[in-house]
Amino acid sequence: MTDNDPHLANGLLPGIIAGLLATVAGAAAYGALIAFSGYEIGFAAIGVGLLVGLAMIAVRPTSPVLPPLAAFLSLAGAALGQIAGAVIVWVRLSGEDYGSAVVRVLDAFPEALGSDPVALLFWVVAAYAGFSFVNRRVKAAREAHDARASSVPQPDEADRVNYFEPKKQP
Repeated sequence: MTDNDPHLANGLLPGIIAGLLATVAGAAAYGALIAFSGYEIGFAAIGVGLLVGLAMIAVRPTSPVLPPLAAFLSLAGAALGQIAGAVIVWVRLSGEDYGSAVVRVLDAFPEALGSDPVALLFWVVAAYAGFSFVNRRVKAAREAHDARASSVPQPDEADRVNYFEPKKQP
């Protein structure tokens, strides 16, 4: 990649990579918390959204694509964490292997979400947290760039030279 690569200039590629890594780390931490405590702690889902948002703003993004992507990754991380935690709890309680536990948890997951809408609420708050962190950073970076661009003096109409007109002799 060159120095003029537009993906590096707007932080799109580093933002995506940082967001994906934070999603996996947040989901693993949330799953471990559920597995070891035995409870689904909704505030931990919001923590996944905060982690994704903080990771993505660390690369100083300016791409308008990243805030909605941060919301999606936050939502996905919260869901994956809850699924991972439920799988580990199922394996501990039933003694089954992880493959069959994943199938059982995924089969029962839509029903469990329908009976517990509070989990969905925490997921939405996690998505909002990820979105708002990155959106604030992108807006601030774009405003700073626009301010720098407007502070550059523009040539005045009188300063312009017409190179196709013959010069007048004094």
